[in-house]
Amino acid sequence: MSSVAPSSVKPSIRVKVLFFGRLKEAAGAAEEFVELAPGSRIEDLFAGFTARRPELARYRSSLVASRNQEFAAWSTPLDSGDEIAFLPPVSGG
Repeated sequence: MSSVAPSSVKPSIRVKVLFFGRLKEAAGAAEEFVELAPGSRIEDLFAGFTARRPELARYRSSLVASRNQEFAAWSTPLDSGDEIAFLPPVSGG
């Protein structure tokens, strides 16, 4: 019978987050690693960033998210090792 240590550490998942365009400045970095609770979604991840950097919230309505280099819905659940990118709209002229 295996023994199980008391659960003093909450399980978490680790994801890599990339910011592009104007988001890099607003986020303060081009990439960051984040620990999240299992079952977290892309929306939850972005909400965590806006809590620390409220200026990011103004971009939310026009952002596209990707998970592992494929476009993804904001409701997509995250897995440990995922790479999430937030992409602002492309402005041309």
